[in-house]
Amino acid sequence: MSFYALTGLINCISATVFGLLVFLKAPKKRLNQVFGLMTLAIAVWSFSYWRWLVAPDKSGAFLWAKVLNAGSIFIPVFYLHWILLLLGEKKKKNKILILGYSITFFSFVVNFTPFFIKDLAPILSFSWWPLAGPLYIFYLLFGYAGLILYGLYQLIKNYKSKTGYQRAQIKYIILATIIGFSGGATNFPLWYKITFPPVGNILISLYPLILAYAIIRYRLMDIRVVIGRTAVYLFSFASVVGLAFFLFWLNNFLPNPLSFKVVGPLIIIVSILVFRFVLRFFEKLASKYFYYTFYSYSQVLSELGRKLTRILDLDQLSDLIVKTLKETMKLDRTVVLLRNPETGDYQIQKNIGFKEENGISLVKDNFLTQYLERTQRPLVYEELSLLIRDAKNKEEKEKLENLKRNMKKIEAALCLPLVIENKITGLIVLGNKISRNPYSQQDVELLTNLANQSSIALQNAKLYSQVEDLSKNLEKKVREQTRELRKAYEELKVLDRAKSEFISMASHQLRTPLAAIKGYLSMLAEGSYGQLPEKAEEKMEKVLYSTERLVRIVNDLLNISKVELGKIEVKKQPTDIKELIASCYEELNLQAEKKNLKLILKKPKEKLPKLNIDSLKIRQVITNLIDNAIHYTQKGKIEITLQKTKRNTILISISDTGEGMTKEEQKNIFEGFTRGKAGINLFIEGAGLGLYVAKKFLQIHKGKIWAESEGKGKGSTFYVELPIE
Repeated sequence: MSFYALTGLINCISATVFGLLVFLKAPKKRLNQVFGLMTLAIAVWSFSYWRWLVAPDKSGAFLWAKVLNAGSIFIPVFYLHWILLLLGEKKKKNKILILGYSITFFSFVVNFTPFFIKDLAPILSFSWWPLAGPLYIFYLLFGYAGLILYGLYQLIKNYKSKTGYQRAQIKYIILATIIGFSGGATNFPLWYKITFPPVGNILISLYPLILAYAIIRYRLMDIRVVIGRTAVYLFSFASVVGLAFFLFWLNNFLPNPLSFKVVGPLIIIVSILVFRFVLRFFEKLASKYFYYTFYSYSQVLSELGRKLTRILDLDQLSDLIVKTLKETMKLDRTVVLLRNPETGDYQIQKNIGFKEENGISLVKDNFLTQYLERTQRPLVYEELSLLIRDAKNKEEKEKLENLKRNMKKIEAALCLPLVIENKITGLIVLGNKISRNPYSQQDVELLTNLANQSSIALQNAKLYSQVEDLSKNLEKKVREQTRELRKAYEELKVLDRAKSEFISMASHQLRTPLAAIKGYLSMLAEGSYGQLPEKAEEKMEKVLYSTERLVRIVNDLLNISKVELGKIEVKKQPTDIKELIASCYEELNLQAEKKNLKLILKKPKEKLPKLNIDSLKIRQVITNLIDNAIHYTQKGKIEITLQKTKRNTILISISDTGEGMTKEEQKNIFEGFTRGKAGINLFIEGAGLGLYVAKKFLQIHKGKIWAESEGKGKGSTFYVELPIE
């Protein structure tokens, strides 16, 4: 086998293995798919190159020459497609990419005609070297040189604007492009009989090697996980195959060996069942002794996301995040730092492995937090050298160098920002992997997504903690306030009782002299002590009227105080309510006639049951209501009705055509010392106690009293409802 044929075989193997590893790393990712297609095209070209050079005759060499060109034609367009995806320029340059695919497919069709390869001829040490047709120059200029140079131009342009590890990735891709395609280009001059052999063909193998270095060193489409998993699968498969051969070997030592038709299916079934356990064994072995991490990106995120939604305790949540990171990536140390939004200071929420002063030292200089807030992506220690190299000014360079020294001192390998609404709320600092392997691209992607989930969960837990603290403080304050209010309430009860007792005592003390005054005034007015002068009689009537009013007020005050003190005496007895109402009517009818008012009593036709009531107190209620209606009605009528209701009660209503009430007055009219505007204007002598006393009396009887009015000037209706026992 010639040197050139061997280079083709080597290129085929390296391209196939490398392309397969990259594709298996993320088979659903377009970037990995296109890269896999590019390496497949290189593999087809390289394999055909080997077969072309070892072909025994001209017809075989001619066939493989066309196949190698078919593979070669697709390499440039897949390369450009991959570069545009990698740089994020695919959408912007989509028209150019479509043009590139059009040229490629045209060249592919022409490849199988004499216009592309017209014949084979012996040149130098090659027995059958293809001779270019008239359209081959079109492919060479536009399909090969044009597409590759345009992709190289995009790389160089982005290299100037990128920083850090992205810039380093682009640098190695440029280097791999120049070396790989330059080596491949040494094949082309011979199409035009320039006697220079394709010695650069072996350089094509350097293309995957350079990219592999960029992958391992700078996380370019990281395949280390795929390599590790592939090794585990290979060991597992080899172990199961070895077990199968061992079982076949044991079968031969049986007294009556089983036939292959019987033992074969049995061993296959056993091998399938055992493979899963063997695979787990090697995974645990790699994890335990080589600290190799095997995890499913989506599975880790989904499991953590499910757990994060169930936990609201800040300490438990931090513990979950730290343990998940430590166990998933096999880390030696991890710390969670949360920022106080009021002071801006950071405090350690959960720490494993770091010294407390080391965890805080990173955030003492706010350069790190400002940088993370600006970039909003993980900062890897290994990238700091690149960032220092690309620093725009001396000050930034010094700060990055200081940060690098600090991270090295405390053995921090990665800083993960926790960001909500573009504001940093904390950060997670990770140590090195126990295996001492660098963080892969998959690791960084996982950490970025995990940080997004954790930021929200930690913020919710923090808010919940604050609400819980506030609730506890509020509960404590409420208890304190309740104690104070209870104390004040007890004091008020004592004061209120003292007030009621004072009123009761004062009322009792007033009743005796008032009774004497009223008695003597009545006797004077009647002439028991001689006839009074005419002028004196008029004054005496006014004094007597005022005395009677004062007696009523004192009686009301006494009744109120007795009710509030629970000392009021209730003497219930069966009472004919119709007769009681009629008696009230007779007593006040003369007063109504003096004001030219019609006082109407509508007696029910049906017989009403007797009520078990204190007739004196209910009489006082009804009399007070009729008396009020007379005082507050200037013209018209007052109508008294009573009836039995379906609620098994007696309803008494007293309607008038007087001044009426507002909605507000209807709400407050039954409070003590409260009077409506009409009362103040029309009957200035009232104390505002009559309705309050009426309400209290009815409460004792388990009855109700209320008032209704359509508004000012539209009259009022007072209702009294008493239960039939």
